[in-house]
Amino acid sequence: MRARAVLLSLALVLVLAPPATATFPGRNGLLAVAADTDSSSDTLYVGRLGGGGLRALPSPCPPGPPDPLWDTCVVDAPAWSADGTRLAFSSIRGSEAQLWIVDADWSDLHRVPGVNGFRPAWSPNGQRLAFSVDARDAQGCLFRDLYTVNADGSGLSLLIRRADNPDWSVRGEIAFERERGYWTSGDGSECALLASVFVMRPGGEPRRVAMNSGSPSWAPGGRTIAYVSRGGIRRKRIGADGPGRLVRTHGAYELAWSPDGRFIVHRRSNRLGMMDARTGHRRPIGFDAPGIDFSVSWQAR
Repeated sequence: MRARAVLLSLALVLVLAPPATATFPGRNGLLAVAADTDSSSDTLYVGRLGGGGLRALPSPCPPGPPDPLWDTCVVDAPAWSADGTRLAFSSIRGSEAQLWIVDADWSDLHRVPGVNGFRPAWSPNGQRLAFSVDARDAQGCLFRDLYTVNADGSGLSLLIRRADNPDWSVRGEIAFERERGYWTSGDGSECALLASVFVMRPGGEPRRVAMNSGSPSWAPGGRTIAYVSRGGIRRKRIGADGPGRLVRTHGAYELAWSPDGRFIVHRRSNRLGMMDARTGHRRPIGFDAPGIDFSVSWQAR
């Protein structure tokens, strides 16, 4: 049966939801967020914490209503480069997923040539992108594979199969969701996915960080990771035993650290929220893009 199943748990919701995004160390700069509006196209907005300077970015999606039926255009998963000079994101027009890059001064919007994929994450040197691609096994189960590519579209390389939501740390390790599929029983049998958080270096072996978890997001120093489990948001130092420390219970996902490491921005229902990265206490954000807020990335300056 051709169906992308939804496991009735928070872990699988994260597999299918927009990602957490990498944050590199530095001073807190601009927030970039993908927002779903009432038009046929989504829009990327950038602005400062507190809401100042909010503006829409150039988009590959055409303005106005769609021309053919169901011809919608989605922009998603913004990701700032480590030096804060470029923003990568994915766009889906019809059934085609593309990767795009725009400069921080909103010039030079261009597609990464020859690459179809989702959810880009920059390498710390700004030369390569990790991203996910739809795939299907012999039984018809839909999942994703991770690839890396140079920012100019050259040097395409498979990173690992059955994985999604990459996040590249300043220390060169990539965190991601490792997917395991199974078929449900009964007349309506369909493929379901379970996700766990893993880390690896390109060319190395994957190491599991947490089971039944997803939406991994590196802290700016690249030694601690935040992720969403069935119990809520946890943070864990890589190499430590156990599931990590619970910092916030249910109700938050799609994580992004602040470049100074003090805060974590997250999606809470259909708006953005912010919490203290150590205590989980709510903090005011004052960032209000039009429509419904989705994935977010925080620029380092």
